[in-house]
Amino acid sequence: MLESHVYSENLKNPSFTDLEANLFPRKRKKVMIIDDDQDFRLSLSEILVDEGYSVTTAKDGEAGLNNLVYQHDLPDLILVDLMMPFKSGLEFRREQLQLDEISKIPVIFLTGYGLVEGETCFLKPFDIQDFIETVSKRLGK
Repeated sequence: MLESHVYSENLKNPSFTDLEANLFPRKRKKVMIIDDDQDFRLSLSEILVDEGYSVTTAKDGEAGLNNLVYQHDLPDLILVDLMMPFKSGLEFRREQLQLDEISKIPVIFLTGYGLVEGETCFLKPFDIQDFIETVSKRLGK
């Protein structure tokens, strides 16, 4: 009987609630990476997961768009390569902006081939710390 009393008292203790919130965040921000380079997707995924984000990936713009259209748990941010087979980052962005349910999701372009006017872009290779800070700001974290 004493053990259950101690357990219930611990649940009322604010320090235990704080600990639980930090260990098991209620809502992790979600990021989708769309890039045709598998090694790059995996490396960037590891970095973002280490920063506390939930990550999904797609191998090109077509797969990314399909994932978004049929996914119930949409990402809070999309990172997309500019140059990819099947559907480029620009083609992906044009179609994304035409679909009401996903048009409001912000996009950051990751590219080795120049910038996109009016969009946030990172030229590969980029400084990881600057990238993490930008992602954090875009997600309001």
